[in-house]
Amino acid sequence: MNIVVQADVRRQEREQQLIKIALELFATVGYENTKISDIVAQANVSQGTFYWYFKSKEAIALKMLESGRESILEAIAIGYRESKASIQESVVSSNHLFVHIFRFAEDNSYLMHILLKGIHSQPLLQQKVDGIKADMETAFANNIGRAKELGMLSRPIEPKMQAVFIMSLLEGVLSRWLFTERNANQAFADKSLQEIIEETVHFEFFGIFGV
Repeated sequence: MNIVVQADVRRQEREQQLIKIALELFATVGYENTKISDIVAQANVSQGTFYWYFKSKEAIALKMLESGRESILEAIAIGYRESKASIQESVVSSNHLFVHIFRFAEDNSYLMHILLKGIHSQPLLQQKVDGIKADMETAFANNIGRAKELGMLSRPIEPKMQAVFIMSLLEGVLSRWLFTERNANQAFADKSLQEIIEETVHFEFFGIFGV
């Protein structure tokens, strides 16, 4: 590996380190309560190093959100169908999709905290959060629209409206699963992740496929 490539790798690693630390702080102590000095202290770098990568705290938050947007849309995109499938095959496919989304949420709980709870004190950042949710909704609508094109639905539905319901369902379930103590949430107390996903998929199919 030559010197230029090594320097590029180190730069990317440092940038990701700063983003990871900022993300955790924004989620746990709040955007307003997080200072750049807090981020660099945890990263063990100088403030000058921070400003080499990001112009401001807002800039690192925007970068963080854009990176998260790309990852979560990739997760939803695996539900896009290339060919017609039976109901049974569709259940398996949707179960796989929701496993992927829930695992993503579990592995990226700080990002999900920000997406689900928002950054309402900062209009520009909240606009970005709202945009990510809108993009997720569009991705679900595209998946449903594709199923409709392939003649997989037994009744006429509006993909955009169904996507609203799926997003509402997903936001509610993920919020309670990620942010509520198990012993305080009786509905989830004795449920495994797979059981929660199966119930979510069943509810989704009842709404979309009528089964």
